[in-house]
This record gives sequence, C-alpha cells and structure tokens, in this order.
Amino acid sequence: MDVFKSRLLGISVAVAHGVFSGSLNILLKFLISNYHFGFLTLIQFLTSFTAMLTLETLRRLGRVRVPAFSMQLAKEFAPVCILSTLQSTLTLWSLRGLSLPMYVVFKRCLPLFTLCIGVCVLRNALPSAGVVTAVLITTGGAVLAGAGDLTGDPFGYVTGVLAVIIHASYLVLIQKTSLESEYGPLTAQYAITIMASPVLLVCSVISMDALNMWSYEGWKEPQITVIFVLCIFIGCAMNFTTLHCTYINSAVTTSFVGVVKSIATITVGMLAFKDVSPTRLFIGGVVVNTIGSITYCVVKYFETKKKSLYEDLEKAEKDASQPGDPYTEKPPVNGEGPAAGSDLGQSKTGEGLSADGKEEQAPHLLNGVLSVAESAQGEGDLKSVVMTEKDVLEMQREHLHQGKATSAQSATQNFVGVWRSIRNLQLTKKENLIDNIELQSP
Repeated sequence: MDVFKSRLLGISVAVAHGVFSGSLNILLKFLISNYHFGFLTLIQFLTSFTAMLTLETLRRLGRVRVPAFSMQLAKEFAPVCILSTLQSTLTLWSLRGLSLPMYVVFKRCLPLFTLCIGVCVLRNALPSAGVVTAVLITTGGAVLAGAGDLTGDPFGYVTGVLAVIIHASYLVLIQKTSLESEYGPLTAQYAITIMASPVLLVCSVISMDALNMWSYEGWKEPQITVIFVLCIFIGCAMNFTTLHCTYINSAVTTSFVGVVKSIATITVGMLAFKDVSPTRLFIGGVVVNTIGSITYCVVKYFETKKKSLYEDLEKAEKDASQPGDPYTEKPPVNGEGPAAGSDLGQSKTGEGLSADGKEEQAPHLLNGVLSVAESAQGEGDLKSVVMTEKDVLEMQREHLHQGKATSAQSATQNFVGVWRSIRNLQLTKKENLIDNIELQSP
C-alpha cells in the first residue's frame, strides 16, 4: 500500500506540474503576442513575492511546517535561488522572441541536457540504455521540428538555448540538494522566494517595469487583468510542483513531463497564434518527439517495477535473516514439570522419582532435622537440603517398592539364563539377590 501511495503521489505531482507549466506558457504568450504586455520582470517579482507572503503567513499561523528563515537556509538554497531566477528570466525573454511551438521545441531538448549535466554533477551510475535511447529520440525530433522554422528572432534562439541549459542545471541542482539536505520542497520554495524577491524588485525598478506598468493602456480591459492575476498564481503553483516533482521523482523525469505536456501546448499554439505554419518537417519532428516521450514513459515504468520487486525481495530476505524470539520455557501443565526460571541446582536438589518413573518436585520445607551436603558438579560448592524423617522414610518406601518390581523381572530373566547354561553344560555362579537395598540419602 505504501508503494502504491508513493507512485500515486509521484504521478499526481508530475501531472500537476505539466498542467501548470503548459497553462502558464499559453497565458504568457497571450499577454505578449495579443496584448503586447512586456512587463516580464514585474511578473517574476509579483510571483515570487506572492509565494513568499503566502508561505510566511501560513507558517506564522501554524498551517505549514516550515522553519524560520536563517543564514543556514540562505547558504543551503542560495545556488538554487540563483539558477531559478536566471531560468525564469531567460524563459520569459525566449517567449518574447520565439513562437510558442518553437519555444516548446527548444524545451524538448531539456532531457538531453539534464541527463548529461546530471551524470557529471551527481556522479551516480550511468542511465540505462532505454533512457538514453528515449532521450536521443526526443532530441532528434526537436531538431527535426526546429529545422522547419527558422524565421524567429535570433535573440530568441540564443535565449532559448541558454534557458534550456540553465533550466537543466536548475533541475539537477534541485535533485542534488534534495539528496543532501534535510528540508523538503516547501522549505526550499520558502527560502528561494525570500532571497529572490528583493533581487527581482531591484531588477523590475531598473528595467522600468515597475514604473511603466502604470501607463499601460491594457488595464482597461478586464480579461488582461484576469490573465495577469492567473499568471501570478499559476506561476507560484508551477514553481512548487517543479521542486516537488524533482524531489520525489528525478530531474530527468521532470524534464520529460515538460515534453509530454508540450503536445497540448503546440496544438493550442498553432490554433491560437498565427506566427507559425505547420510544415511537414515540423509535424514529423513533433511525431518523433512524441515517440521519444512515450518510450521514456514505458522504460521508466518497467524500471520502477523492477526496482520495486528488488526492494520487496531485499525486504523479505532481511526479515528472514532476523533472529527469532528468545526461548522461554513453557509453564508446567497440571503442576508437573519444573517451573519456569528454576535453576539447575534447584532442579537437582528439589526433585525425586515417583513410583511411575516420573520426576516429582519435593515439597517446600520450612524446618527439618536431616541435612545432607552435596557437591555441585565438582565445583566444591555445597548445597544443603533439609528434610524430615517422615519424608525420608516415605521416599525409601517408594524406592523399595520400585526395586522389588524390578527384582521380580530380573529373577525371571536369571532363571531362563540358568536353564540355558545347564543345557549347554556351562556352570554359572549364582549371584546373591539383594532383597533390601540400602539407599544413599539424596
């Protein structure tokens, strides 16, 4: 059940990340292309500030378990914060210079860069042949589709390539931090927003976005305001799902989520925007790209299933190798047998033989007149047992009765033996039978 819940959580976070990321790309392209909204740094600042304000309020109300911001958090998440800010900035600038389908094509190269940077930075084992094949197919489809559209802005192509490289580094660094840090994705987003908000505020002032936004005539249209607000909140959700998906799954899986959601993004981009015409080369590249994405999903499914089976076998082997429960002596049944916890000396001195040959525990005596010393297995330690004369006579009577029964059987056997000896002309010396056995005191 725990494995099923873990898989369901990973899939849910990945799907949510794809939905939020695709929705944000489409809405931002609407603002940039249709409404000529160019205050991108302002959107970055408001997204970061909204997330910071929300998390700080929830933390003070006790709704989320997030530690207070400190220098330790700043040192731990400072590199992630820098790459996060650069990645979002380059993404917005590439959206301004590229068509939405071409922007998606650039993003489809993300798994290849993530895989290469992950092998170099994380220094873990090389990926499987299936994963490498899926990444190469996806990248080949992206190159094929990109060859069908070379009409974009050169600045957009440069920022697109840089955005892919920085985004891949950002995802790998998140995965590295998740392995080394004890904090979760919510704490990571809280620390990143606190550190990034002042920097983005300064950038928005320097770029004049914070001042020119007041003179923007598009605020008169209510749909622009609605799209603007949606971009801010969806941006907050997308940043959190990016961190959470990378924490739970991996950097390569998060990059492939963007590849899968790009199918819907390309479709919407071709229908809603007229800045690109679907050529055969472009459609062929998208098909090849999609095949690579499906290949990756299938490979990861079988790898996850194999890993889960291996973990189950390892757990079963570990449970089988654990030592069993310590031996505990069973309690006496119907008062017979030694009681649990009795030591060896007590079992030797406090037990006798009954008439039927079973061991019988001697009664507990408070006083007595007869004391016999006994050596305990040659150690020289003397253990005394105090008994009354009545008990001694009773024990002797029981042993004599048992001895008589045994003597009767021995006499019969001796008679048969003597008869056989006579027949074989062999003389046997008759041994005296002891009728009364002198017993040694126990």
